[in-house]
Parts: sequence; C-alpha cells; structure tokens
Amino acid sequence: MPLLAVDPESYHPIVYIRGFAMNQSDIDETTADPFCGFNVGSTVYRARPSPIPPARFVFESPVMRLVADHGYANVISQGTDLATPTYSDTIPRRSIVVHHYYDQASALLGDGETPPITTFATNLGALIERISNLVDVSEQGYKRREDLRCYLVAHSMGGLVARAFLQNPALDPKGLRTKVLKLFTYATPHNGIDMLGINVPSFLRSHEIDTFDRKTMSKYLNLEEQFAETNSVAWMPQSCLPASRIFTLIGTNRQDYEVAFGLSRTFVGKGSDGLVRIQNATLSGFDDAANTEPCAKAFAFRSHSGFFGIVNSEEGYQNLQRFLFGDYRVDVWLDVNDVMLPPGELADADAKGELDATYPVEVLISLRNKPWFLSRRVAVEDSAAVFEHKELRTADVPNPRVSKLLSTIFMADWGKKHPDDPTVAYRVQLNILMPDYQVNSADASDGQYEGSKIFSGAAIIELTTDVAPWTARYWWESEAPGSNAPPVVHPLVLTSLGGDKLGATISVSSGGAVEIDATLRFVVSPWQ
Repeated sequence: MPLLAVDPESYHPIVYIRGFAMNQSDIDETTADPFCGFNVGSTVYRARPSPIPPARFVFESPVMRLVADHGYANVISQGTDLATPTYSDTIPRRSIVVHHYYDQASALLGDGETPPITTFATNLGALIERISNLVDVSEQGYKRREDLRCYLVAHSMGGLVARAFLQNPALDPKGLRTKVLKLFTYATPHNGIDMLGINVPSFLRSHEIDTFDRKTMSKYLNLEEQFAETNSVAWMPQSCLPASRIFTLIGTNRQDYEVAFGLSRTFVGKGSDGLVRIQNATLSGFDDAANTEPCAKAFAFRSHSGFFGIVNSEEGYQNLQRFLFGDYRVDVWLDVNDVMLPPGELADADAKGELDATYPVEVLISLRNKPWFLSRRVAVEDSAAVFEHKELRTADVPNPRVSKLLSTIFMADWGKKHPDDPTVAYRVQLNILMPDYQVNSADASDGQYEGSKIFSGAAIIELTTDVAPWTARYWWESEAPGSNAPPVVHPLVLTSLGGDKLGATISVSSGGAVEIDATLRFVVSPWQ
C-alpha cells in the first residue's frame, strides 16, 4: 500500500474546490452533497473512442481512494464540518476539506443569490486560515502551526477560484497563498470557455457564465496587462505559485458529456471534453523578465463530468496521487529539427516556400503492470499535439525548430509491483502522422494513403535510482515484443541541466520517403 512507503512529510491537508453550477437546482444539489462530487465513483470505462460498449472498471472515488491508500480523514464530526461556524475539532494533517462556496447561493442554506467568483476566492483564504488555526500541532501533525501547507485540488471553475485567490492580492489580504504548496486542476477552463468559436457568446451570458469571459477573467485574475499583450489569461505569475508546482489534467472525450441534452458538446465542438476546449485547459507560468514555463499537463479520454467524467476516473486519481505524493517527475518533449521530402512536386514547393502542412503527434504514456494510461493524446480523439511545416522553415531559428511539451508524468517508488526493484519504468508510444500537404492552399496529397505514419514506435524507459548518480536505459518495443528487455539495451545518457534536473534524448528518425529529424527529450528530476 502507498501508505507504508510515502514520506510522511509529503502529506498535507487537501482542499477540494468543485466546479461551476449553472442554475439554482444545480447549486442546491451541490450544497446538499457533503463532498461536492469528490466522492463520486464509477463502474464504467471507455476503452475506445467508440461510444459503445463501455468496459466495466470500478473506481471507488477520489475520497475513498485517498482514505484507503493514504490514510486521509474526512473533516466531519457530529454533523458539522469547517463550513459550520461552531466547528472546533482538531484537524489531522491528512485531511480532506471541501470548500463549500456555493452554500450561500443555495435556497437550502443561503439566500439564493450567487455572489461573484471573487467572493468564492476570498472565502477560500478564510477556509485556509481556519485550517491553520485548527490543524494538529503534535508529533503526529505539524511541529509548529506556521509549518502548515496545503494542496488545492480543483475541478473546472474551481481551478479559477484557486487561481483568483493565488493571483489577485486584493482577494488574499492576509497573504495565505504562501500556505499553498501545489495546485492540481481537472478540466479547468484556464483560458475561458469558447462556444461556436466565440468566447462566451452573448446568448449565454447569464447565470454567472460571464465568469468565463477572458476580459472578465483578466480582472479577477489580476492579468489585465498580460491579457492586453497576449489575448490570453492562461498565465500564472511565478511569484504566486511556481509553474513547477501546478498540474493540469485535460479531458478529451466530448461525446460523453450529456449536459443540456448534448448541446454543450455540440456548441463547444471537437477538441474538447464537452465544455472546455483542450487548448483552453493548459496553463503557463511567467516571471518579471517575461520568461514563460508550461505547467505540467496530461490528457485523459474523459468527459468534463458524468459517468465517464474526469474527476471520477482512475486516470485522474493516478495522476493526482503521483503529483501530490510521487518521487520522480519526467517532462516528455518532442524536438523537431526538420522534415525532409522526397524529390518531386512537394519538395519543389517546399524550396519555394509554398508548402504547408500540420503534423499530428500522438503520444500514449503508461506504467509497467498498470491497465490505464497516465497520458493519452490521439488524433482520432482530437487531442494530438501538432506542429506546422512552416515553423520548420522560419528563418534564423536555431535547432530544434520546434519544441513541444507532450506530457508530464510523475512516478513513485510505492507504485512498484515489486518494492525491491531498483527501477521505475514507463512506456512512451510516439506516432507522427502523415499530414495533408497543401501547395498555395490547394490540396497536394495525391498518392498518399490515409492513416500513414512518418514515424511510429514505442520506447520502454527504465530509470534506476537506488544509487547515485542515477542511470537509465531504453529499448524500442519492436526490438523485444512482450514485457522483457532484449539482450542488448541502449544506455540513456543523463546529463545535468542544473539544479536537480537531468536531461536525456532518444533520436527519432523515420528513414522513409518522408524523413523526420527529431528527438524525444526527457527532463527528469526528483519530486516531493
């Protein structure tokens, strides 16, 4: 069990922040739920993009798993919790606390009037202050009250509540954001919600949906200057919470999102979880020198909510627990130097600067002996990464011409099937698909076969960490079908990148008619 192997110092109170409720009925329903959906499990799993049939796979819920796997406790006593003003029990270090920010908006416990998101964010600070005042200070808890730290775990709009609290000093007058150690978001619209290609169309601007308008967001997120410069609000100041301490889990299954009888998924369109577009669910950090850093991200074939929702999923929980309590972090990048075309019409057009194409890049990352993906980006699910041919022809850009963060994974010693095994291992399936080429905007893909790939391969990477310095090796799955390593494996040279980060690369070369010169680049570091 993970409970036996995790460093006790890694455990801190978890504050769960639920998502948006559109109408009074939804608000009342979430008010009546003590865990605001964090306790909802599932028995079904979409193993394939096809809508039927689902597989049976039991996931008990994030709450149940955190209690069973990590010894967390629910902060409820004799019918009261932290939402009750008279609650005064000591809170254990391993606590799950729910931010009941909709209570005041309900017709059950409040006045039925929904306050703005800024109120929800301010109340989050008050909740963290209450945790600080009540947390256990003892040998089993914190040695000093000021040592308290907490994790924020948020779904959908809950991530914006967390960001408003962290980013806007006016909403955190007591500076409690320093108590937040990590932020994990499920399907949060970090850059707003788009429907029919419009950021919150006017016909939807009711029931506080204006909360997801980028101009409005720039105000409560304290990003008006950045919004004016970039037309984006998917930014987190590094001084508020470093990008390295934030994880964004992105849903890619819109077909199973049934809200409004399926109208939401229709209006939002492809490349979404049914409500939030994939491109709007990522987040980056920035500093005063305008340097930017992408936050960790992974992708799951899950809808925004429902039976096949992202919160009540095994993939969601596995990424969550490894991000909060794991031992190793790996950022997986694709660096592309060039794509070379065979002699002929396409090569001639390329030489004249008349050729264009969009290359889809699929990546699926899994762990040894686990029946799920930590990250899954597939073209048919509209979640593939992409790069443009013209990016490779941009003048005065050094190699690599294109760098794409494909996904970030976290691993843990406690996740091993055999605890004495000195290695942690993972599999990276990489597919670079043949694009539809255009010459002067006209189709020029004559002679190609649909489904062709420029490159396709799966690498097994093993990282050995029981002695210093760490070592690594890899092999292509095609060299050793099955689970066992071939007689000869390839060393993966780990080089220092400064601090505690190590880098390694694997060459990606197709050798076909269309050739690619690229590398898979791994940035590896200890995690805590």
